[in-house]
Amino acid sequence: MLLAVALLLPAVAAAQEAVNWSGAWDSRWRGGGAVLFLQQTADRVEGTYPALGGTIRGRVDGRILSGEWSDPGGTGSFTFAMAPDGRTFMGRFGTGEWWTAERRAPGTLRAVGATDARTPASALRSFLQAGNETRDGRSDRLGPALLLLDFSEFENELTPAERLRYATMLFRILDQLTFRVWEVRPPSSDVVEFTHTLRQAGTRVPFALTFRLGERRDEPFWSIVVPTGQQMELALERLLARTGGELPHIYEHHDLQSPRDTLRTFIEKWYSNSPEADATITRTMDLNQLAAAVRQEEGMLRAQFLKEVLDRIGYVLWQEIDDNRERRAPYLHFRHPDGIVELVRGEQDDGSHIWQFSAETVANVRPLFMALEDMPADEGVALTAISPFFELRNQIRAIDRNLLMQVGPMELWQWLALTVYLLVSIPVSWVLAWIVAKLFRLKRTSADRLSAHARFLWPLRVIFVAQFGTLAIALLGLPQAVELPLRFLIGLAVALAGGWFAFHLVDKVGSLYAEHSSKIGYRDEMLRSLGTSTMKLVVIIGAALYLAEVLSIPWQGVIAGLGVGGIAVALAAQGTVANFIGGLTLFADKPIKVGDFCRFGDQVGTVEGLGLRSVKIRSLDRTVVTIPNAEFVNMALENFGRRDMILLRTTIELRYETTPDQLRWVLQEFRKLLLQHPKVTDAPARARFEGFGAHSLNIGIFAYVRTPDINEFLAIQEDIYLRMIDIVDRSGTGFAFPSNVTYLARDTGIDAERKQRVEAIVAKLRESDELPFPNFDQDAVYGMMDQMEYPSAGSVHSRRAMQRRTQPQAAD
Repeated sequence: MLLAVALLLPAVAAAQEAVNWSGAWDSRWRGGGAVLFLQQTADRVEGTYPALGGTIRGRVDGRILSGEWSDPGGTGSFTFAMAPDGRTFMGRFGTGEWWTAERRAPGTLRAVGATDARTPASALRSFLQAGNETRDGRSDRLGPALLLLDFSEFENELTPAERLRYATMLFRILDQLTFRVWEVRPPSSDVVEFTHTLRQAGTRVPFALTFRLGERRDEPFWSIVVPTGQQMELALERLLARTGGELPHIYEHHDLQSPRDTLRTFIEKWYSNSPEADATITRTMDLNQLAAAVRQEEGMLRAQFLKEVLDRIGYVLWQEIDDNRERRAPYLHFRHPDGIVELVRGEQDDGSHIWQFSAETVANVRPLFMALEDMPADEGVALTAISPFFELRNQIRAIDRNLLMQVGPMELWQWLALTVYLLVSIPVSWVLAWIVAKLFRLKRTSADRLSAHARFLWPLRVIFVAQFGTLAIALLGLPQAVELPLRFLIGLAVALAGGWFAFHLVDKVGSLYAEHSSKIGYRDEMLRSLGTSTMKLVVIIGAALYLAEVLSIPWQGVIAGLGVGGIAVALAAQGTVANFIGGLTLFADKPIKVGDFCRFGDQVGTVEGLGLRSVKIRSLDRTVVTIPNAEFVNMALENFGRRDMILLRTTIELRYETTPDQLRWVLQEFRKLLLQHPKVTDAPARARFEGFGAHSLNIGIFAYVRTPDINEFLAIQEDIYLRMIDIVDRSGTGFAFPSNVTYLARDTGIDAERKQRVEAIVAKLRESDELPFPNFDQDAVYGMMDQMEYPSAGSVHSRRAMQRRTQPQAAD
């Protein structure tokens, strides 16, 4: 397997390096963009971006394409790097500015509509359609519309880039105005040039736009005369006075502060893939008349109806919609005997005001769509993905239009579909419930008072039928008069059956764990009981809240009221609550367990019980100390039960008559003792001369004994201390003791013979450079480690005693 992977890696790497730059690329740069058409031949790439009359030439090196760009506005270098998936590239101009692009399949680039200049109104309409496509920085989309513009007012010949810049400026001016395109017409049929005054909504600031008649391909051709740059700058300055001289942000219309903002946001979001698109669409509509339980789903269905209606009304030019943010009167966009499309300014819960499609529009949008259904959508409207309901309805319409006949509150095909749903969902739900029960062994035990059918099977059947019903409602697009009762019944069934099933499922899981926890100990059994009770409470509360949501009960306010009213209860029971939380903390953090020997505060003892209210500890005098959890969790706890070794630390006090060489020998032997003892760790194993006491020379002992058991530690400590007494005795010195000594002539003092022997040993070590100060060398340490016999000779547990006891047995 590894060999195959190793052989495939070079091929995969080569495939990744074999990039292909050919194709159409939708590119962007700071302040603009253009569609690139590239063609790769071997390592050479050539291409164009027609909107700016530009060309590209470069060479490929791995995933890098570098070369030069050229258009009437100048030339320069570039470097592109293709992403690993070959879908995008990131690049830089030679000046350091960024240049990015996304590969587009043929036919997926959103094309600008064909230009029409047969009348002044059609010329203006074509220019505005192209301009509305440039809002995201794609000024190149104005390229086809440049044919509609007359730049004769400029003294010098303009480059394509300059033409785009001035065309963009003209569009920004027109975008600040509100007018009806069909009102733009010459005063008489023989006029070849005329000026039409357009105005800004609210401020009435004017802007004069001139149209000129010419010929192109032997046909009349109306063009828009572009004012000079200075004239347009002054005009734009006057128009932007209402916004403080700033151009609107690209997403400012999402604030819904005018009819234009709302209509534009609603339509644009249908072409968006952003996660918040649905929420933004429903925000543009007054859905207060819809029940809260169905508001989101029914709201999106009404939005789809409204989008279909708008597509049939005609292509929407934003400049024809009022953008006056000070407007208060409703804005009527369309009127029909079966309904209207109207926008109104309404107040939100937070006190702010936004423009939305009126409640009347939302209420009548379904019958309005039915009345306009046979009207084809405007040719200029881009198609959007439709919901499954509209796809299904279109298929039904293609099969037999009579199935769309209205029968009561629903169409005939919807009645038939509901019947099929009931006939199919019930047996399927029975089978699914049986499979789930078998897979998870949901059967009755001897301790159960209810049968498995009552506890699990019937709730599962109801849940499955209800879920199929939810899918059917979403697919069938039922009217609110039918959908609301159905959703209520389904929600009620899910809340009751789901709560019943979950409650008994928690009980089932808890009973399965009960046997296991009872074998381990009281603490686990209490934790199981606490967890089971808590989960049951969560299930009951969750089912109640879900049912409240189905019934459109404002449960958030009820919970808030309970929270305020519960303050008094919490104050009265704060001690109990604190102990309960402390118990949960002990369960979660687990600093101790039953059987641990610990120090808490200034007491020591063994933990005997952990409860939801208190901790019970058996003290050294065999009394039981009960400490509330809230107090216990705030104590400094020292858990002796979790230590792996025990510290041996003491000070050996020698007489002041001890000579330096005697002291050196004693230190050496103490260190040997600690290193050789099998129950003492080698690091740290310290025996150091620490200083001069009031009546002694002090040697500090610091070592860890390899045992967590205190009784074994005391035995090992005893053995070490006895061996130290032997060492001190062999050294010829003695232990100091706190007393006043009066020396008489008969006192022999310290043992002179042993003193001389020890001094001779130390002198020999000094001459041979083997004094173990400040430490033994590493070889000596390794040679001495665990070499001592323990227990020592003479002990009933010593090696010699064990051998003597085993020899007679072997002889027998």
